[in-house]
Amino acid sequence: MTAAEFRASFSLHFPDFDLAPKFELGPEMAVLFGASGAGKSLTLRALAGLEKPDRGTIHLNGHALFDSEEEIDLPPQDRRIGYVPQHYALFPHQSVAKNIAFGLHDLPRASRAARVSELLTRMRLEPFADRRPGELSGGQQQRTALARALARRPDLLLMDEPFAAVEEDLRAHLREELLRIQKEFAIPVLLVTHSRAEAYAMAERLVVIREGQVVQTGSRDDVFRRPRTPGVARLMGMTNILQVTVADGSAPEVLTDWGNLKLTIGTPDSYATGSSLAVGIRPEEIRIAAAESQIQPANQLTARLVKDEPQGADHRLQFEINNQLLEVRVSHPEFMSLNLAGGQERTLTVQPSAIHVIPDPD
Repeated sequence: MTAAEFRASFSLHFPDFDLAPKFELGPEMAVLFGASGAGKSLTLRALAGLEKPDRGTIHLNGHALFDSEEEIDLPPQDRRIGYVPQHYALFPHQSVAKNIAFGLHDLPRASRAARVSELLTRMRLEPFADRRPGELSGGQQQRTALARALARRPDLLLMDEPFAAVEEDLRAHLREELLRIQKEFAIPVLLVTHSRAEAYAMAERLVVIREGQVVQTGSRDDVFRRPRTPGVARLMGMTNILQVTVADGSAPEVLTDWGNLKLTIGTPDSYATGSSLAVGIRPEEIRIAAAESQIQPANQLTARLVKDEPQGADHRLQFEINNQLLEVRVSHPEFMSLNLAGGQERTLTVQPSAIHVIPDPD
């Protein structure tokens, strides 16, 4: 076993879908991220022992939970995994305390009561110990489900869309609480979401899944800012993907042709003159020059504003250039200060270091 606490590599075949994830985790907050239907929830169910893979292995702390060649397939109750499904699956006719105590029948009564009391306190659920799930708010239900998952002191915690049923104003608080719990328990936590903002807020490690395959893993900022494929780039919100031709491939600044325009890319790698590259630019990395500003970045592009989509705190803008659309994100105050209006031609600037070479095709 490597330094990672958890390792999975398995495949599961369905008539219309193949799931074959492969990844490792340490004692960290990890997010399994992907579009709807990518296989996120199914992956958690297989790890928890609720779906049996066709082949492969799942190891936790050096112990095999599943190994098709060794014919090992531990039942869910023997895996030391806490699992919180999407809608919590609380027992509606049992109290909060009894929901938390479920699965602790192997403990002596006094130990069981002490464990439940500890978790009621930790989750700030003492006032609701005798209430049933239907009498709780969404946040209280989530904390109850989390307490039940932690009651058996698992070595791995799985959470499927844990904030989906929670009011927006509670989500930031619950995210902070979950991050605190992960640090206290010092175990791998794998959380499923299809929200990019939630993934960025929560993840120390990102595991990106697409069509049943893990296509990239790494630290949050490594995956967000250095995606390996155009598909991952789009999932991460890097919506501007351009095909350019290398004019001068000498590092650390590679000169490229994008149609009739020049783009300078900051990169430690050199590329052959005449070769084609896919490059990505995050929309928030493109700046709109003020009319009176002294433009300094190497890359200056004259483009026409064709669309404004107000998003509340910011604006999603589309500029037309080279018969292509570039997406730009600016804050609302910046939008107002720039006096932007549809049909205007404006100068866009982008630092060479903000242009990312995407190394692999999809």
